[in-house]
Amino acid sequence: MARSAFPSDPSGFADPPWNAPLDAQAAIRAIPESSTIAGMYLEPLVREARRLGRALPSARQRYVAFQFYPLREHVTVLVEGTQALFPELSMREALRKLGRGAPRALVQTTLGKIVLGTAEGVLQSLDAIAKTYNTNIKPAHAEIVESAPQAAVVRLERVPFLLDSHHVGVLEGAMSYAGVRGTVKIRMRAADAADFLCEW
Repeated sequence: MARSAFPSDPSGFADPPWNAPLDAQAAIRAIPESSTIAGMYLEPLVREARRLGRALPSARQRYVAFQFYPLREHVTVLVEGTQALFPELSMREALRKLGRGAPRALVQTTLGKIVLGTAEGVLQSLDAIAKTYNTNIKPAHAEIVESAPQAAVVRLERVPFLLDSHHVGVLEGAMSYAGVRGTVKIRMRAADAADFLCEW
């Protein structure tokens, strides 16, 4: 019996544009003022920068894991973090590297231990990460829309920042957390929405 094609619609998926310029300030301005994110993702970055004696001018002294902060502030501190921690990398590659650390940051929290710590295998790990978008970024929505034995399509919607760099890293980090080295291709659907083809 012939295997059905995966994904069902492969058109438009491409490697992320790692070598393309990134206007970080324009990306920050494009984020709606009402968008918020839980503090758990910035606290490890702020701690590491402080440990190394690197300045993050826009960061607060402390971020509370489940308190919500403006998404614009979050992305501003991320951008400052790329320059402070990874000056040798391009902005996109540094944002990718920070994204890869998101699952590890998540699992440091009680909820993260429950959601991600109990995930078995790559698909469950990706699904757990998708669920955290729905809980921790407002008003984001994320889900696995299609899956196969060694691949999945993750859809992010209402995620108005750094889809083709930072969030690629987040999904790579989810696969790495599950013990595999996967690849991610992206298909933009809108300025704040994309499909990610994750293969391992």
